[in-house]
Amino acid sequence: MTAALHAFTQDADDIRPIPHALGVEKSVLSVLLQTPEKLDDAPQLTPKHFHIPAHRFLFERVSSKIVKGESPEFVSFVEELRVAGLLERVGGPAAVVDIWNHAVSDSHFEMHVGILSQNLARRMTIDAADKMRATAFEAESASDILEVTSAPISEIHDLLTGNREERSTKAVVHACLDRFQRRVKNEETAFGIETSLTEFNHRFKGLHPKQTIVVSGYPGGGKTTLAGQFAMDSALSEKNTLICSLEMPEESLMDRMLAYVARRPGDAICDPLKYCKEVLNTQGPTLEMLQAIQLAALKITAAPFAIEDLIGANAYQIGSCIRRSHRKRPLDVVVVDYAQRMRPVPEKIRESREQQLSHASNYLADLSKELGFCLILPSQLNKDGAAKHAEAINEDADLHLQIVQDRDGANPTFDHIGIAVVKDRHHGQDGTLLPIVLDGPMLRFIPKPFKK
Repeated sequence: MTAALHAFTQDADDIRPIPHALGVEKSVLSVLLQTPEKLDDAPQLTPKHFHIPAHRFLFERVSSKIVKGESPEFVSFVEELRVAGLLERVGGPAAVVDIWNHAVSDSHFEMHVGILSQNLARRMTIDAADKMRATAFEAESASDILEVTSAPISEIHDLLTGNREERSTKAVVHACLDRFQRRVKNEETAFGIETSLTEFNHRFKGLHPKQTIVVSGYPGGGKTTLAGQFAMDSALSEKNTLICSLEMPEESLMDRMLAYVARRPGDAICDPLKYCKEVLNTQGPTLEMLQAIQLAALKITAAPFAIEDLIGANAYQIGSCIRRSHRKRPLDVVVVDYAQRMRPVPEKIRESREQQLSHASNYLADLSKELGFCLILPSQLNKDGAAKHAEAINEDADLHLQIVQDRDGANPTFDHIGIAVVKDRHHGQDGTLLPIVLDGPMLRFIPKPFKK
């Protein structure tokens, strides 16, 4: 039994143990040792979350290896500790074995990380209260009292609410001035990632870091097509790009990407023999068609582009996937297709679908700000033209684009009219209709053809 287990508060009238959970600490460490990628699900974890000194030390060693891309292997890990003379510091080989085998699964990992955060907040509260008590008797000025009370209370609040440390106003102003000077000297451009849509580039100057773009539309209206087009434009510009597909299998989505890059109709990829017979009047693909598809495949393979099949995933699982990809290479653009396909996270399972999706979109928007990528989030419209179960999704958007179709009248044509700018947080001009429409067979959006 370690000495830390017998740690008590200093107040003689209160001999209760310092808040901590031995089994929970061991469980979290066990999961990280067995499944290192789970660290991406808990970016807030620090050594301070572990009260037991041996556990704190183990977390430092394990997390350091994981961040470097190394997976802890039991025998080599124990040997490393032994060679470094650190094995006894964690209780010897038996203690490492006990921790390694403690968790039979990772199903309670997120909940246990939450318990560690709550216990850390309790320990910080006790420590702050002790300091406040001493200061109340000994402080010589009001500023001494303010110093010992305000800082720890804010830190505890941030820990429990998940708020991150904020920069001072002065630091933010200096950062903005530095960026302004770089642009004046033409060392930096306000233009982001260029897309294949000139009208979009002219209006918004491309795709930008930390930007959340919601693309809404009716079923079959082209949400996935437009999001995929932006993603592939980004990848072909050598920007690290990830598509998290919640509905379409990765092979089907890649078919679309091949058709887009090869500038061929979708049918040419999905049903080549039928396409050749009915459109090209040939019994099979022509040499020119094969060369175009082969060149497209080479371009996609060489591009920093990936598709993750995440059917049935919730926001935390999507976020974990994004973090893993970001650790390999910092992401510039991420598409999560689409919002209404996200499953609820465990703690929101009993809440309304509106609340579940609001939490999910907020979580992903925060993640885009934290990691610095442009998030593109397609969202399905209901029959009344509102976001299905998720009007709050639009509140998280920096830019909300709605694909407009002719759905009025007794016999709607469903023809594409344009893309409406429903919300533009940065430019402050809403209601514009961009002359961009879907070219269905070619699986791409194009400038609206001019009618004579």
